[in-house]
Amino acid sequence: MIRFFYSLLVYFLLPFTCFKLIYRGFRQPDYLKYWGERYGFYSASTKKIWDARKILWIHAVSVGETKAAIPLIKLFLKKYPRHYLLITHGTPTGRATSIDIKDSRISRIYLPFDTPDATKRFLSTFKPEMGLLLETELWFNLIHQGFQKSIPLYLVNARLSEKSFQLYKRISLLVKPSLQELKGVLAQTRNDAKRFEALGAKNVEVMGNLKFDVTPPRDTNKQSAALKKHLHLKNQSVLLIASSRQGEEEVILQHLLKLRYKNLVTIFVPRHPQRFKEVELMLKKYRASFIKRSDKKIKVKPYQFILGDSMGEMYSYYTLANIALMGGTILPYGGQNLIESMAMKVPVILGPHTYNFHDVSNEAIRTGAGLRIHTLNQLEKVLPQMLKSSTQLKMKQACSDMMHTHQGATLKILNKIKSMI
Repeated sequence: MIRFFYSLLVYFLLPFTCFKLIYRGFRQPDYLKYWGERYGFYSASTKKIWDARKILWIHAVSVGETKAAIPLIKLFLKKYPRHYLLITHGTPTGRATSIDIKDSRISRIYLPFDTPDATKRFLSTFKPEMGLLLETELWFNLIHQGFQKSIPLYLVNARLSEKSFQLYKRISLLVKPSLQELKGVLAQTRNDAKRFEALGAKNVEVMGNLKFDVTPPRDTNKQSAALKKHLHLKNQSVLLIASSRQGEEEVILQHLLKLRYKNLVTIFVPRHPQRFKEVELMLKKYRASFIKRSDKKIKVKPYQFILGDSMGEMYSYYTLANIALMGGTILPYGGQNLIESMAMKVPVILGPHTYNFHDVSNEAIRTGAGLRIHTLNQLEKVLPQMLKSSTQLKMKQACSDMMHTHQGATLKILNKIKSMI
């Protein structure tokens, strides 16, 4: 009955999704593409092509989940050469995220909106042997349709912040049956596992975090060298503002302009590409000396800031950086993935808001791979301290040690699900 009323609500909201896609399309035109997939409609040729294939399905809603899935994707393709891989997304940036793999067995589409009809058409068209939903993707009709069709579904790399846990508790009558229809929940940490169990999930196991198994693309060093040359970076220290969110760039800039470090260059890389222009206008508003990554020719002249207005180059930016200030932690967004920074041995500065990455953030601080600041005024003290060569060496080693300690989730997950394939 609860799912019935949930479905009524989704059907009621469905017409408004058209307006939402059009609105987002003004800022990011890729939202205007592939609408049929969004509503679970597929051509006869698509159905025919997929009808005879052995399929594993992975749902990675956006950029972070797609990157996290890369080790699993690589290992699956190696272990199961006769299978095809269907990867579904919810955002254009997720769909466009490079997975550094060229394989004809991989296809990528949008997951349809969570109506009973659309999810039924999706599962009937592609007939996956199994589905892996990454992190916190609880779509109640999708999970129920998979259960009805005897398709084993796992929530993998599963995480649940305290904030989300409190929200799901309020709708536990809807959440609990869906969690119990999953074949299993493979959680990142023991804290995540406890929260899922408290919501009623069965077959919960701790597997670790897939993101610790992610490795940089093969051409990262070559690409970062070309980027360094393009930006005319030489002996400057580099502070990377990684995956910043709306409102954060301005307050960070205001504080950095007061510090007046002669040999420090700051690179702003906004989380969402549709905000590149907004951040550019903000830099102009403050009359900051800056260049853009997208500039074809850059004059050799002093500048304090760089706008990283490009996609797919995050690892190259990390290669250039001495320190990363993680976006989403200064204002209450809950933080962004700091594991990429540690994988590149770049120490992190974290603001007060890290509830989406609570355990890994606290461990980074405890082991010395990162520092937490409570106000941006603390940058005046923290930056010189972290830029000392002795401090850099210690923090880089702490990053490396932490990565090594937590690797191995990919193999654990594949060993768990292999009996279902």
